[in-house]
Amino acid sequence: MGTQPLVFGAFPFGIAGGPGGLVSGPPDDFRQIGAALQGLAGDGPPLLVRVYVTFDGSVAAALDQVAQFAQLGALVDLSLSFHDRDGDVEAWCSLVQQVFQQHGSAVGSVGVTNEANLTGIPFAPDGAYPHALEALVDGVLAAAEAKGGAGASAALGFAAAGDAEIEAGAEAFWLQAAQRGGAAFAAALDFAGLTMYPGGFSGPAPRAAELAQETTGMLTSYRAHLTAAGIPAAVPIRVAECGWPTGPGRSEADQAGVLAAIVGAVAGLRGELGVTHWELFTLRDADSSGDAFGQFGILRDDYSPKPAYDVLRQLIAAHGRGVPPEG
Repeated sequence: MGTQPLVFGAFPFGIAGGPGGLVSGPPDDFRQIGAALQGLAGDGPPLLVRVYVTFDGSVAAALDQVAQFAQLGALVDLSLSFHDRDGDVEAWCSLVQQVFQQHGSAVGSVGVTNEANLTGIPFAPDGAYPHALEALVDGVLAAAEAKGGAGASAALGFAAAGDAEIEAGAEAFWLQAAQRGGAAFAAALDFAGLTMYPGGFSGPAPRAAELAQETTGMLTSYRAHLTAAGIPAAVPIRVAECGWPTGPGRSEADQAGVLAAIVGAVAGLRGELGVTHWELFTLRDADSSGDAFGQFGILRDDYSPKPAYDVLRQLIAAHGRGVPPEG
């Protein structure tokens, strides 16, 4: 598992979450999205397409969105986000069951909750909503039951946040997850995703050695938390979101160097920590004229490439197929 080439993916759309809510810009151009993803893949395997469907209390509305994405097929890495202000875990479990019953052999994988462990930040993470931990554990168990009943093929997992600011409460969160889910929770999982942003969202670009150290620390800590929750080392880690935005004091050249250092560090940890995937957030800027939260893309909001586009293409060729990088 850990010595295989990395599987790469990307979130392709021009929208991002920030402290004040969603950041968006020009409309998505699906032709240019397809061309950009194909260009990154080169003559290797196509990239996964990471997409998000948000549950805000309406099962029907969420299922409609899932059905649209499911048409893209097995390349879809679907993340189901629990953003219900009423914390209705029962309705949430009904949603994840129906996703597996109706689309569990169409999409490639389904993540049940995104960043349920990240609290104190409004809007974006599931941890900002009541009963997020229950949504994670109960949702995974409900999904596993539906997956088995339907004979579905989609990989089942979740994504948690990796951030130094949440380390103080991390141990308690994972122990509570273990207590609630028991052995069945761990047994249900095909992967454990991690959203990680080494170098953060502000300030200048750290040196490559610092980025490698921070990346290693986040992944090592995450594996330890998974172990504490009873999730065995055989369950692979997927880096489900990772990026570094441009913006004031953050040049496009800096972004290219940061991503090269991070991906190199992740690739080096494949065997030790069982890391199998790395997925970019995001392909395109939401708003190239705005702050850092709108400039995560390796393309500008008009789809013109930043230097990081060519660098990531080389990294995918290197670590996705075991070929030394150019230069």
